[in-house]
Amino acid sequence: MARIIDIVILYIINIVIGVIFGLFLVASYSSGTGASSGFLTSSVVGILTSVIVTALWVVYDFFLLKSKGQTVGKMVMGIKVVPIGQMMPPGGLPTDMALKRAGVTWGGWILNVVPFVGWLVGWAVVALNGASQLWDKPLQQTFADKFAKTVVVKIK
Repeated sequence: MARIIDIVILYIINIVIGVIFGLFLVASYSSGTGASSGFLTSSVVGILTSVIVTALWVVYDFFLLKSKGQTVGKMVMGIKVVPIGQMMPPGGLPTDMALKRAGVTWGGWILNVVPFVGWLVGWAVVALNGASQLWDKPLQQTFADKFAKTVVVKIK
């Protein structure tokens, strides 16, 4: 549920970014010299959008985990990401743990740059990471948790 809350928040931001880039694409296409310049512009805008969206999702997760150990969704659900076998530092996760976890959790979005099937593969990678906690025992860690050596715990 926490991930769904975070996805809703980030999708609202994605819509704003999409509208801005869509307006840029329309403006650049109408001022271009032909269809080939419009295609080139749409390809560049698509790649740029994928990179910015991926960076946005990773940065969101990274900064909130580093500062609080929780994203907004985790705060609402009363859970927190903590290091395995270590004392929780004041505030949030150490930088390397937060970056590793955020990168693996949302890094699959970068696959959206692949023409035609990238969005599907990106979704599959992100979903597989999220679902991986369902078969992990006993800590119910995602692949991102295993890579970052973290675990999610209930705090309320």
